[in-house]
Amino acid sequence: MKLKSGFIAKRMLAGIFTAVMIFSLAGCSLLGNSKKTYANYVTSLLDANYKADFTNYMKITKATEEEAQSVYDDGIDYLADALMTAYGIKDVEGSDIKDQFKTLAKDVYSHAGYEVSNVTNTDGTYTVTVTIYPIDLLLITYDDVVAYIENMNKRVAAGDYNDYELDAYETEYAQGILDILTAAVPNIGNGDGVDVTVTIQDNGEYYYISDDDFLALDKAMLASKQVNENGEDTSAASDSSSESGSEN
Repeated sequence: MKLKSGFIAKRMLAGIFTAVMIFSLAGCSLLGNSKKTYANYVTSLLDANYKADFTNYMKITKATEEEAQSVYDDGIDYLADALMTAYGIKDVEGSDIKDQFKTLAKDVYSHAGYEVSNVTNTDGTYTVTVTIYPIDLLLITYDDVVAYIENMNKRVAAGDYNDYELDAYETEYAQGILDILTAAVPNIGNGDGVDVTVTIQDNGEYYYISDDDFLALDKAMLASKQVNENGEDTSAASDSSSESGSEN
């Protein structure tokens, strides 16, 4: 299929994505429960998903190394898909675009910053507050990505891609986005801490956090600009995610 002038216009999604990663195994309540126990569990869960550090996760959940690796790999796959969706990138058959995004996802999550800052017990219900320092890659590349997309659309309108096959066009577009994001990885920083509180679900035999609570943690992990349908920035003016934070 050959392109026609103005046939395809690229744009980012309004309000860049939340990667849905609901991957966790439960800890054993029969081994005891305490503030320290629950704090260690939540930290190990984050370490496994974002840092590929499985040591404590395997001890607490009794997961095998293969199971823990699967948790991490599935999360990387979801983030790669989410990034591709956010930037309107298609997985062209026979290309290595998806693999490049998976490599990027690993690099991004290696910069994850978080710490358990508080654990409380209210009438037997434990809550764990995690302070997350959002990764700023999407913020520091936003202007460059927008400029790239606008230029690409102008070239489409001018007929520069009229003789391209659709797969070749999609691959060139995807590679341009990848180049911008990958080049910025060494400059990744972490924003000011954002507190997210999760509730420990303990049935007397196992304990865990809910899917919704894990999703709340994940949503805070990547800072992104919020834009409306007109492409206007609606993020808080005081956003400080380009500042350096601390990491575990």
